[in-house]
Amino acid sequence: MAWVVAAVVTVGLVGGGVLVARERADRAGRPPAVLPALDLDAAGQPAAAGANAAAQPVPAPGTAAPSMPGSVEPYPRLWPQVTYRLKGPLPSLPDRARAWKLGNTTDPDRVAALAAALGLTGRPKQDATGWTVTDGRRALMVNRAAGVPWSYGTDLLTACGTRIGGGPYRPGRGIQCVDPDAPAASPPRPADLPSPAEAERIARDLATRAGLDLTGARVRVVDSWASRTVTIDPAVDGTPTSGMAWTVTVGAKGEVRYAAGWLATPEPADTYPLIGVQAGFEQLTKARPLQPMTRLAVPAVERRPCRPAGAGTVPCTVRPLPARVATVTGVRLGFKLAPAIPKAGRPAEVAYLLPAYLFDLEGGWTDVRAVVAVPSRYLTR
Repeated sequence: MAWVVAAVVTVGLVGGGVLVARERADRAGRPPAVLPALDLDAAGQPAAAGANAAAQPVPAPGTAAPSMPGSVEPYPRLWPQVTYRLKGPLPSLPDRARAWKLGNTTDPDRVAALAAALGLTGRPKQDATGWTVTDGRRALMVNRAAGVPWSYGTDLLTACGTRIGGGPYRPGRGIQCVDPDAPAASPPRPADLPSPAEAERIARDLATRAGLDLTGARVRVVDSWASRTVTIDPAVDGTPTSGMAWTVTVGAKGEVRYAAGWLATPEPADTYPLIGVQAGFEQLTKARPLQPMTRLAVPAVERRPCRPAGAGTVPCTVRPLPARVATVTGVRLGFKLAPAIPKAGRPAEVAYLLPAYLFDLEGGWTDVRAVVAVPSRYLTR
């Protein structure tokens, strides 16, 4: 069961003077810059945008897509191939749009404000990799990487063991695989779980106190049985975004159990011509099966799997789900996050919010999928 709450209001993110100055430079005839090498595969881009782009291989329905570098995949992929169809004619959208740039730095005061909003009393500790704030078992980690991604939770730095980088932990001593044919045993649902509306209020309050502008944000609340998961997709320059959501998991008694997001402030970049909605839909039809967005520039911090309470079993094998047909019910112009490709084992220092077509879907594994709308001649592969 899921509850979805959406709010869309448009407002500028930066002052008009900055935008006007940039637009004058564009109109003066200077061509937009070719973008640096971006990890478009990690961003979910099916192929280089443009008429001459070659389609990437698409796995057969029910098979696993190729692994992304740096991704954490302890179990087989669950998402099979989706076939896309149109419900009606595609609308006309602008033929040019501005990109935005995200760096790897932030104001330390924002880190302190975020820690305070999460109820952490420790002081931020800064090193070459970013900032950390600890308070007992709870910890906030802010990475000095493209977009300045952050994560909050319990036992991020301690618990049964922490590992940075490398492959996923595998079931080992003390971990037993559950029989996939055995009936599932559901734990009791917490009696003091907040309502979807209350969980949304908690997440909005956290984001506001942490300095996130919620004007034009899309907010969704999903029931996760023992918690409510609130996803906030912020708007940039009044335009919706994909890939830079803030996520807040609210548990019993309104406790924020886990949260993640981004702290970098978008800066205006060049304005680019767009490939057109029809070409964008063709790119959508070539898309790989849905896969989680991973922050490739950030070393993966994982907790060693402790022996679970009770039976001590985990689902080590799963059956593939059947293929689906998704219907495109609408499309909007938005932005899609695309990080730069890391170099020499160092986190990427820059990411871009690229103009993208956000396709609204019915019947797929997600209600929105984004396709980069910038032509391939501006994308470095």
